[in-house]
Amino acid sequence: MELTSAPLHKGQLPWRGLLLAASLLTYWNSPATAQVTVEAVPPLVAEGANILLQVRNLLESPQVFYWHKGDSVYESNEIARFITFMSKNKTGPAYSGRERIYQNGSLLLQNVTQKDAGIYMLHMITKNFAFMTESVQVHVHPKYTTYWNVPTTAKVTVEAVPPHVAEGNSILLLVHNLPATVQTVYWYKGQSVNRRHEIAGFLISKGRNETGPAYSGRETVFRSGSLLFRNVTLKDAGPYLLRMIIANFDARLSVNFQWRKQQ
Repeated sequence: MELTSAPLHKGQLPWRGLLLAASLLTYWNSPATAQVTVEAVPPLVAEGANILLQVRNLLESPQVFYWHKGDSVYESNEIARFITFMSKNKTGPAYSGRERIYQNGSLLLQNVTQKDAGIYMLHMITKNFAFMTESVQVHVHPKYTTYWNVPTTAKVTVEAVPPHVAEGNSILLLVHNLPATVQTVYWYKGQSVNRRHEIAGFLISKGRNETGPAYSGRETVFRSGSLLFRNVTLKDAGPYLLRMIIANFDARLSVNFQWRKQQ
């Protein structure tokens, strides 16, 4: 992921607020690999709550489901496995007593902590003894979040979770460190503030959402400023702009996030 920034000059944007831009990239997989996906439900979970790593589009049940903590498949980081023909669970070294595997391969994490955040790997052995692997990232935020009321834009960032998404899945444009002085947040499709491209906003002072002309019915803006897309399509790919109206200072910042395929 590359991060580039450029200052804005006086007169460019006739409003008070912050601007953050993020690119949403949609990766299309072949039918053979796009069938099985894993989605974190909810995509962002608070400490002490539960999260389900839900397996979707499973055409047939594999012989065994394995869940691992981390970005590799080793016996030492195995949480648990489900042997389908025996309908039996077997725990591994990374099992904490708070995980449960269902018959469809989905993994429930209960009473999550900050230590649970990170990548999880699902490894499957099919009936034809083929191997399939999918990954998902768990994001955990503190139960009580403190925002620093500092007149600076350097700490505000946007992260696409996951950074690459397949057709039909969900993606969260996650805002980090939203200042407490923000009154309203708006999301736009594209790289400029244009009413026609406004997707939706959240009026923090009133605690309610407001949709715009570019709203498709699949987007949700949260109080934190984050934007959730459901059932994404190729048309959703491209840059997105976050505008934040701030009460006690006038700051403008343009940040461009770019994701590249690893070589």
